[in-house]
Amino acid sequence: MDYTKSTKSQIVVTCPHCSTELEQTPGAGRVRRYCSAEAGRTYRRRMRALGFPV
Repeated sequence: MDYTKSTKSQIVVTCPHCSTELEQTPGAGRVRRYCSAEAGRTYRRRMRALGFPV
């Protein structure tokens, strides 16, 4: 890991709902986890239906 760059730009994140690789925007802020808000809602709904505390 390169400590002269932000951590956010160095990690590779894939959407757990549709398995697409997400591009992170540079700068401060959260890491994108889902490709869209709807994908996040659908993933959490499915995990709750399977009994996971999400």
